[in-house]
Amino acid sequence: MIIKNSILFLALGLPAVFGATCQNEGATRCTMPNGKGAKYIVCENGKEVEKTCEGAETCHGNGNTGIMCIDAVAFKKRQSNSGSTFGGYEPLINSFNNGMYGDANSFNKFVTNMRSMMLTDKNALGDVSSTVGDGVQASKGKIASNTQNIGSKFSTTQGINGVITSAKNFQRSLNQNSAGYSSLMADVATNTKTNPNNLGGVSSLVTNTYTASASGLSPNTAMPSADVNRALNNMNVAFNMFYPNSLGKLFQGSMAPSSIASNVVASSGGDQNATASVFRSLIGKTADGQQFIAPFTSAGVKITDSVTNYATPARVSNVLKKYRSVSPSSSNTVNVMNGVANVAVSSRGSYRASIDNSNIAFTSSSSGSNCGCSNSDSFAAYLAILGTLSMSQMVVPSGGCCYSNGASVFARSLIP
Repeated sequence: MIIKNSILFLALGLPAVFGATCQNEGATRCTMPNGKGAKYIVCENGKEVEKTCEGAETCHGNGNTGIMCIDAVAFKKRQSNSGSTFGGYEPLINSFNNGMYGDANSFNKFVTNMRSMMLTDKNALGDVSSTVGDGVQASKGKIASNTQNIGSKFSTTQGINGVITSAKNFQRSLNQNSAGYSSLMADVATNTKTNPNNLGGVSSLVTNTYTASASGLSPNTAMPSADVNRALNNMNVAFNMFYPNSLGKLFQGSMAPSSIASNVVASSGGDQNATASVFRSLIGKTADGQQFIAPFTSAGVKITDSVTNYATPARVSNVLKKYRSVSPSSSNTVNVMNGVANVAVSSRGSYRASIDNSNIAFTSSSSGSNCGCSNSDSFAAYLAILGTLSMSQMVVPSGGCCYSNGASVFARSLIP
């Protein structure tokens, strides 16, 4: 029922979310290039209304998400350049972690500051990501000693209950910051696609945080190559068999299992370039439609809200048993991938009509944006991003740990 409701949400919500005219209530844009003026346009009651940022603030935007009024000079003065382990970004990290543990105001600070950095400095995302990633790598011994093994938590009722509780805590922050969070994800996608340094920084953060946490638990963090190949092909076969017009389009071209399997394996072993390659392939399938990642992210927030409200240890255990792999892998990530394939097979295409209708709605609504993304290939990529974010929102809070000097660190990255 949860999956069905989630798909129906997409089917019913897409026509209302996407729009290229002033009928898109609340849409904003700067009247001048980024940071060059204080005036901006907002769609109110079907009409474009001109407004002005306050004081010394100027209008900033990237054309893909909502604008922000930022006093760039004052904002940059607040950024620390200390030589600390995390390059002065400890307040930013702590805002994220506090938000993950249920503090919605702290999460708002993280979202606002992160978006402000990206809109005022095209290299900010790469700088933050690489700096934090390097800090995690340098401190991996201390971090790994406190890391929570997410996979092992699902083996006990107490562990599952802890995962559910942690997910609900993060969900409070997500629910209260859905708009900003959705814009942040779209901004990140835009920045990683247009700036190689930003892509490298984000890739470094993911690989360093994963290997730093896993290195304290296993002598070899890389996933078994043969297992990864089988899991990717299992998903590809299942999607093509039962959802050929949507999810079946995902593992094609640069995302073909034969093309990404080696990079997925290398990424899990700490190869930053391999991680960047996987990211590049996925984001590349969205063409120039990064702005549409925002509504899919918003959908993901609603999906995880439904799931966390419905979840109980008994229900989670039943799902794990029903869809677990016949031959489990030593990698939790591989087991999740095989579980997704099993879900697709078990559904036997019962949700095909709903997903196809969502695809039609998206294609119709995005066709006038000149994004080159109005096709089933891109739609499959958006669904993959939605699924990845949804999974991350539910399990990442359970894998965090505390750095010994009091600075909280999210050391488990986005890999379940």
